[in-house]
Amino acid sequence: MPDDEKRKPIIHVIPAKRHFKRMRVALYCRVSTQMERQLHSLSAQMDFEKEDILENPAWEYVGTYTDIKSGRTISSRPGFQSLLADCEAGKIDMIYTKSISRFGRNCVDFLVTLRRLKELKIDVFFYNERTHLLSQAGELLLTLHAGVAQAESENKSENIKWGLRRSTMDPDSPAFSRRCYGYDRNEEEGLILNIAEARIVLKIFDWYEQGWSIVRIKKELEALKVPSPTGKKKWPVKTIENILTNEKYTGTSVYGETESADFPSTKRKARDPFEVHRSLNHHLPIIHERRFKRIQKLKAKRSNIEVDEHGNKLRKSTHYSSKRAVTRAKKTTKPEN
Repeated sequence: MPDDEKRKPIIHVIPAKRHFKRMRVALYCRVSTQMERQLHSLSAQMDFEKEDILENPAWEYVGTYTDIKSGRTISSRPGFQSLLADCEAGKIDMIYTKSISRFGRNCVDFLVTLRRLKELKIDVFFYNERTHLLSQAGELLLTLHAGVAQAESENKSENIKWGLRRSTMDPDSPAFSRRCYGYDRNEEEGLILNIAEARIVLKIFDWYEQGWSIVRIKKELEALKVPSPTGKKKWPVKTIENILTNEKYTGTSVYGETESADFPSTKRKARDPFEVHRSLNHHLPIIHERRFKRIQKLKAKRSNIEVDEHGNKLRKSTHYSSKRAVTRAKKTTKPEN
């Protein structure tokens, strides 16, 4: 075969493969309470939304973050805080959540968070609203939706308060039969004594009247291996404080001494004394009323804090010493020769 008739080589150009990077997607789910119905809702949220992420070939599932908390504030939700920390660390490209109300019900917190995520170029997809944060009109639409969600929460909160106030006008209202340490709740009889716990309540009052400090009472309960009202080994000081000031131990059930502050605050504020409802002789007492009042006077005397005429809390120049109090008590009870 002549040279000019030799077959020329054919060169095939193979294009370089494009590196396809999948978007790292985190799932966020939230319910407000531990109620069985809400926990079932949380499980359903997680199953459906996780499956939706896994079915998308452009997405890479990186984990689920959950909270069983109110949506009023961000700071009280550990799952959400962990999610934001991972966003700051560059581990997430997009957050997938069911709706704006799951993300939060406080409009200000909601918008501050969205803007920070936007700065980090992290998208948020809200399934119910079918809206992406990084879309052209995303922030505007989400702002409108968030305002509506907060207004709905405010209305719901006011309706619940109104309903409870109405119900407590009846002395037999279930609101007066909320269980506390020392009592069990019986559907037919209301509050009934829990004998073992009632004995501990009596001991706490006895020790305090003998001059013991709350810290000493705490240490004694823990040394005796008495479980706390929540079943734990440690007794919080606040728990003992609450027992010593709970009027329910006199047989009177009180409702409405405090109420939630205006939305979205999670703090509680004292109510007008004329709006507080009492159901007298509601259940068997553990402590006599006269003794309870005597303990309240002792607490006020021992407290290192006093309130001035303007309602400001001030620290006293002197402080209570349980050791001195016990020594004085022993001297006054010492028999004469």
